Amino acid sequence: MGLLDVVKDQFLDVIEYEDKNNKLIVAKFQRESGNNELKQGSKVIVRESQSAVFLKGGQLADILPPGTYSLRTENFPVLSTLKAFPYLFVSPVIADLYFVSTRQFIDNKWATKNPIMKRDSDFNMVRIRAFGKFAFRITDVPVFMREIFGTKGIVMTYDIVDYLSSMVTEAFSITVGETTMSVLDLATEYRKLSGMIQAKLNEQARTIGIQFSDVLVENVSLPDEVERLIDEQSGIGMAKQDMDSFMQYQTARAMMEASKQKGGLAGLGAGVALGNTMAQGIQNISARPKQAEKSKIEQLRELKSLLDEGILTQEEFDEEKKQILGR
Repeated sequence: MGLLDVVKDQFLDVIEYEDKNNKLIVAKFQRESGNNELKQGSKVIVRESQSAVFLKGGQLADILPPGTYSLRTENFPVLSTLKAFPYLFVSPVIADLYFVSTRQFIDNKWATKNPIMKRDSDFNMVRIRAFGKFAFRITDVPVFMREIFGTKGIVMTYDIVDYLSSMVTEAFSITVGETTMSVLDLATEYRKLSGMIQAKLNEQARTIGIQFSDVLVENVSLPDEVERLIDEQSGIGMAKQDMDSFMQYQTARAMMEASKQKGGLAGLGAGVALGNTMAQGIQNISARPKQAEKSKIEQLRELKSLLDEGILTQEEFDEEKKQILGR
């Protein structure tokens, strides 16, 4: 430290912190000279969405909300008790000063690092992955400084966000395990699922002075084999409802597959023929209940004609009708 730095350190300070990029959660006051003593009468400016926190020997002391303050003993009762102001604040204060941002931090990412096992009514047991975003803010500065900054020793913004991201992933895993929604329903209930996760997170986050203001589930993905099975079931459903559309789908799919194979579209005819055979089989299967239904109607009509001709009595007609209808 040069002579000029020594001279500069003797002047009163105007201490403030402006995070131009809005990225830091906690910032420590540091002079360029490395001498961080706080002098009597210096001004501390705490901006909106900030709190100024003083630590003495690692112990939490005074906390200042937004405003402008002059460093005097009457403004800092805790620091005075901790003897940070020797000789009635004649000599400099030996303490660490931190600026804590209380604004909302958005667009933070979370993701499952490993697949999560879930019991499912449709697929029995399935592995799922998910990712999304979350937003948070510090709502209780003293609790945050004690639990995150002090007890856990997490001081860097990246590490704090990473820790919160792991909390979101854990809450997602627990929520998915507890919910009775099937994995297919999860894909259509992202907002409901997000609300359940956020509520569970905020119960836990109160103990560290943080509130999750928003949690988003952007995607829940299934294993490839499960997705293929879903595609096959969708194709079968299409065949039952509209055979022409199903054949167009099969033809287009066969053309895409054939173009990737050696020989190009040479094997397309076989692929389309196989698709026709499968489609006809599905159509026959779907038509069987209708044929059986028509047979019952015909039997009832014949039975009614026998009743009208007097061949059957009303009691005999009623008994035969019950047997046909399976009642």
